[in-house]
Amino acid sequence: KLKAACPDAVPMAFWDFDGTILKGDISEGLVENGEKKFAGLVEETIKAGFSPVYKPVGGWEQYETDYKRLNEIGRWFAWPFNAQIYEGVPAADLDRFCAEKVATVYRKWYFSSSVAIWQALEKMGVENYVVSASPEIYVRNTAASLGVSRDRLRAIRVAIDGGRMTTKVIHPVPYGEGKVENVRELVLARPNGVAVAGFGNSYSTDGNFLRYIMSQPLPGGAKGFALMINGGKPKPGFEGLFRCVEQKAVLGLAPVP
Repeated sequence: KLKAACPDAVPMAFWDFDGTILKGDISEGLVENGEKKFAGLVEETIKAGFSPVYKPVGGWEQYETDYKRLNEIGRWFAWPFNAQIYEGVPAADLDRFCAEKVATVYRKWYFSSSVAIWQALEKMGVENYVVSASPEIYVRNTAASLGVSRDRLRAIRVAIDGGRMTTKVIHPVPYGEGKVENVRELVLARPNGVAVAGFGNSYSTDGNFLRYIMSQPLPGGAKGFALMINGGKPKPGFEGLFRCVEQKAVLGLAPVP
C-alpha cells in the first residue's frame, strides 16, 4: 500500500539492540540462572586498560559500585556514563577492540528470529536501523555482522576531539523519549524516508518510540507495525498497541566461557 501510493517512499524499520537483537546486553553482559554467559564491553574494556578512570586491576569492581549509585539516581545519569569513561583514549583503538569482541563473542548471541526478520525486511526493501541506549562505539561495531553500514546504528554518542574520546554527550540521548527524537532525526535525514516498523523489548525504554511509529499516518492507508519481544505483560497505557512474542533461541553457536 505504501509503495503503491508513494513509489519513491523508503520504508524504514527501527530496532532496539540489547534484549531485542542481542540476547543480553552489549554493555552489561548476560547472566542466566546465576551463570555468566558473557561479559559486557564495559567490563571487557576496563580490564583491557581502555579507561583512564578505572584501572585494569580492581577498576571493574569500583565501576560496579559507582554505576549502582548512578543508577539509583536515574538512568539518565548511569547510561551515558558508560560512554564517558574513556576520556582521552584514541577512538580508533577502542573501536578496533570492540569490533573484535563483536566478531568473536556477541554476534553468537543474536536472537535467531530477530536476525531472520531483519534479513527478510532488507530483502523486501525495508531499511533497518538501530536506536540503542548503549554506547555507540559498541553498537556500531555490530554493523558488519548485521550486513548494514555503520550509519544505520544510532546509540549514546560522545564527541571525539582530535581522534580521542571525550565526556561530552551528544543529544538527544536515545533513551525513553530520546529514542523518539532519534527516530525522527534518522527519518528526516533519509530522503523520502518513512518509519513503518519498530522492534523493542522493554515498555519503559522502547514503548515510546514503538508507539510513535504506530501513530504515524502512512500513505495509501498502510499501517505501522510494532513488535515487543520478551517484554512481559503490557504496562498501563500500552495495552493492545503492539504484537508481543517470546523468543530464546540464538544463532546456535556454543556459549562463550
